[in-house]
Amino acid sequence: MEKIREKYEKEKTMTLFKQMAILLSSIIIIMLAWVMVINYQSAKKDMIESLYQNSVNNISSLADKLAQSAGDREVVISIIDSEFDSGYYRKISFKSNNSLSDYEQVDKEAIESVPPLFVKFTNIELESINEDVMSNDFIMIGSLSVEGDVEVVYSSLYKMFIKLLYLFVIFVISSLIILSVLLHFVLKPLKKVQNQAEAILKNEFIIQENIPYTTEFRDVVKGMNAMVQKVEEIFKKANEAAQRNRELLYNDPITKLFNRRYLMLKLPNVIQEENRANGGSSIFIRLHGAEFINRDLGRQKADTLFLKLAETFNRLSREYENRVLARINGTEFMLILPTCEAAEAEKIADAINSNFSKLLSLNMLNETEIYLSQGVYRYKQNSSVSELLTKSDSALCEASTKDERKISLYEERADENALGKEQWREIIQNAIDNRHFTLKFYSTVNTQNRKLLHKVMTFIIDLPQKKQYYYGDFIAPAINLGFVTSMYIVTLKELLTNPHKELTGSICSIRLSNEFIKDKSSLKELSKLFKKYAKTLNFKLMFELSDSFAINHTKEIKEFVELFDKYGFGFGINSFTAESNDFNYLKELNPKFLKADCAFLLDQSKDSMSAIQTVTDSLGIEIIATFVKSNEEVKRLQEVYIKQVQGPITETIDL
Repeated sequence: MEKIREKYEKEKTMTLFKQMAILLSSIIIIMLAWVMVINYQSAKKDMIESLYQNSVNNISSLADKLAQSAGDREVVISIIDSEFDSGYYRKISFKSNNSLSDYEQVDKEAIESVPPLFVKFTNIELESINEDVMSNDFIMIGSLSVEGDVEVVYSSLYKMFIKLLYLFVIFVISSLIILSVLLHFVLKPLKKVQNQAEAILKNEFIIQENIPYTTEFRDVVKGMNAMVQKVEEIFKKANEAAQRNRELLYNDPITKLFNRRYLMLKLPNVIQEENRANGGSSIFIRLHGAEFINRDLGRQKADTLFLKLAETFNRLSREYENRVLARINGTEFMLILPTCEAAEAEKIADAINSNFSKLLSLNMLNETEIYLSQGVYRYKQNSSVSELLTKSDSALCEASTKDERKISLYEERADENALGKEQWREIIQNAIDNRHFTLKFYSTVNTQNRKLLHKVMTFIIDLPQKKQYYYGDFIAPAINLGFVTSMYIVTLKELLTNPHKELTGSICSIRLSNEFIKDKSSLKELSKLFKKYAKTLNFKLMFELSDSFAINHTKEIKEFVELFDKYGFGFGINSFTAESNDFNYLKELNPKFLKADCAFLLDQSKDSMSAIQTVTDSLGIEIIATFVKSNEEVKRLQEVYIKQVQGPITETIDL
C-alpha cells in the first residue's frame, strides 16, 4: 500500500536534470543579458560622447560665422537657419548684447524612427554648449548656446538594441541546446541508475553492465548492482525452498500428485470459485490389487507403474487448467475437474481404464486381480466440500459392485426451486439496464495497530420489489449468459461516479472475475472509465485477481496491470495456495499483496511459511489472511508474523 502512496508523492518532486537545467539556464541567461547590457551602455556612452565632441567642434565655427554678422539680425537668422537645417543640432540659441538680434531654433518634433517606449527607457539628456561671440575688434557681440541632435543617437541605439536582442536570443537558444545535450550526456549514467531504481521498485532485477566513468555514479551503480544481485539471490533461494517445502507438505513423493492434505485445503476454493459457473466433476478412483503389483513387480517397478498412472491422469485432464489431481492414500486417487460435464468425465474415466489396461499388459500383470473402480460425481457450483466427498464416495462404492465397466455416475438433480436460465436473464438484464446494484464494503485490517488497510467491494442485485440476490447467487448465471463485463462496468461506474463516504481518504479493493479478464472488450471499457473518472476520486483503487488464474494467464493479466499502473491503481492476488512450481510470475506481475485462506497459512510448516515470507518480502509483497473468524486464529497468525486479516473477525476490531 505504501508504494501507491509513494507514487503520488513522486509527482510533486523535480528531477535532477530539471533542477540543473533551470539553474544553469538561469546563469547563462543572466550572463548573456549582463553582457548585452554592458555593450549597450558602453555604446550609448560612446555615442553621446561623440555627439558632444562634434557639437563642441562645430560651435566654434558657428561662432566665427556669427562674429562676421556684426549683430545684423537678418544675417544671424540666415546663419543659424542654415546651420540648423544641416541636422546636427536639436537647439541653437543666440543672445546678442542688443536684444533685438536674439534668435533661437528648436526641434520640437517627436522622434519618429524610434518607438516612444524606447525613447522613454533610454532617456538621453545632453548638456548645452556655450560660447561667447566676439567681433574682429574683440568686442563681445553676444553668446551662443547649442545642443546636439539626439535623434541620431536614439536611432543608432535602437538599431543596435535590435541587433543585440537578436544575438541574445540566438545565443540563449544555442546555449540551451548545447547545455541540454551536455546534461543528457553527463547525466546519462544517472538516468540508468534511475531506471534501475524504478525497476527495483517493480521487483525487476536489472544489473547494469556498463559502469559509468564518473566516480560518484560508478560507486552508486556498483552498490545497486550488488544489492540487486543479493535480493535476486534471496528470491531464488526462497523460491526453491518454498517449492521444496510445498512438495514435502503437499505432494505425494512417488506420483508427484497432490496429497490429501492439499486437496482438503484447495477444495473449498476450487468448487466455489466464481468462474466455475456450472460447477464441475470429480472422479474418485480406487486401485484394487495393489498388493499383487508389489508382489509381482517389486517395490521400485511398482512405484514406476504408479507414476505412469499419475501421468495418465494428468495427460487426460490437461484441458482443465484449474484441475486438482491428488493421491488420497496408497490406493485411492481423486481428480477434481472444474467446468467438466458428466459425459466428458465419463469419457475420461473410460480412457483411464483403457490406459491402465495397457500398463498392466506391458508389465504382464493379471487384469482380473488388478483393476480400477471409478466414481464420477457431477457437482454444482454451490456444493459443499462434505457433499462432494460423500457423494463421490457413494459413486465409487456403487462402481466397485459392478461386474464389468466399474464406473458409476452420480449427478445432482436440478433444484425445483432454482431459477431458470431465462428468469436469470431477465433479472440480470433488468439490474444492468436500471442500475439495480447496491455496493457493499467490508474491511481488511492490521491487527497489530488496529488500522484499516483497505475496504473490499462486492455488490448485490437489489430489486425494487425488495428482492435481493447476493453475488454468489447470480455470478454463475451471469457468466453463462455473458453478462459479466456489462455487470462489472455498471458497478464500477457506480463506484467511480457516486460519493461513498465510507471510502473517503481510504483504499478500495475490487475483486475482478476471471471471466471479466478473459473478455477482450473489458480492457477497453475499463480504460474509458479510468480516463474519464480517475482524477475525480477521493480514494485510491486496487484490483484483485485469483492466483490460479494469474499463474495460467500472466500475459493477459499483465495488460490490466499496466492499465492499473498508468492511473496509479494497485493490484493484488487472492486465493493464494502456492500451487505454482515457480514464483517468478509474482515478480513479473508485481502484486502489492497476496490474500490466502487462514486455514492454508496456519497449515504451513515453520520452514514453508518462512520460505513463502522470504519470497514475498524480497518482492515487497504483503500477505493478508482471509476468512479469519476468531481471536485464536488472529493470535496464531501473529505468531507467524501475519498481522493483516480479512473476514468476520474484522467486525469485532475497533479501528
